[in-house]
Amino acid sequence: MALFLKVRKELGRWRAKLSSVPWMFLGAVQRRDYDSGRPHSVKITLGKQPIADDVAILVIFPRAGIPASTFSTLAHFARHGIACVVVSNAPLREEDRERLGEATHLVIERPNLGYDFGGFREGILTLFERGVRPRMLFLMNDSLWFPLRTDCDALARCRQAPEDVFGFLLNGVPRFGVSRDYVQSYFLRFSPRLLASEEFLAFWRDMPLIDNKHLVVRRLERGLSRHFVRRGYTLGALVHWRTVIDRLMTLDDPDKLSRIFAYQCRLNPKDAARLQPLIDKGWSPLRIRDALAGPIRRKRLFASFPLMHPEFVLELGLPALKRKLPIQYRELVRLGLDTDFEPAVRAEMRL
Repeated sequence: MALFLKVRKELGRWRAKLSSVPWMFLGAVQRRDYDSGRPHSVKITLGKQPIADDVAILVIFPRAGIPASTFSTLAHFARHGIACVVVSNAPLREEDRERLGEATHLVIERPNLGYDFGGFREGILTLFERGVRPRMLFLMNDSLWFPLRTDCDALARCRQAPEDVFGFLLNGVPRFGVSRDYVQSYFLRFSPRLLASEEFLAFWRDMPLIDNKHLVVRRLERGLSRHFVRRGYTLGALVHWRTVIDRLMTLDDPDKLSRIFAYQCRLNPKDAARLQPLIDKGWSPLRIRDALAGPIRRKRLFASFPLMHPEFVLELGLPALKRKLPIQYRELVRLGLDTDFEPAVRAEMRL
């Protein structure tokens, strides 16, 4: 079974690579076509909120209206004095456009090209073209529930952090014993130093519009961090992937470890292929963890921290949870960990 899963994953990886090859060339072509048609294809609506020194761009893809938690997100930014720009990668209903306009400075509707990065790019270009040069800029997509709690201090901590590219999670891709760190792109904050540079606008202006998820992750999500690191800028995040591994390897509560392992087996078949046989043998959680220390440290197990057991994720300080992960929030609700969550977030989790 383990060999079958490994072969299937490898074949899938190569299929993704091959399908991305044309976009290495088409991305620049699509960007030029998109830019030439922007005056006609992009709709900009001025909202009722004033501009501010710090700005957040929220990219959404509304399939059936705007969820209440999106307005909680906008209100949270506003409470912290951050002006919001919403970029929709799909046409908005009139009532949604009007309601978003009440809570934002700008509402932008655009063709869905380039996924979230295409939306981030449009928001940034629009701001700069309108003469808005933010002191600090936040980028976020609607794959997150954020904030989870009204008293969340994540924005304050992001503002105080000295790094140039900052986010919720600094991830790493270990290869040949070397980790290439990058800030996960569902939430990014750029420093005043970086925003004042010519390199910042040049990155977004020249960015290809890629409609291939594999290449977007590799070239844009990971590539953004590496692009600016090569130019002398720094990376940081509220949670570091090495901290996640260290915490897991020093956790001495067998009941908590048992919950983490049982959950991971339901979440990820590849991880289950390693964990479940040891669980079935009756090994203790601590023994299992220590026996699998090598794969854990090399990120062959528990590779995606935001998807892990919600108790563990929240304890390490991640201030958001991914949407569309029913297994995670069913476990969260079962343990009663959502009792102090934002009402809109709690209601959507329990649907």
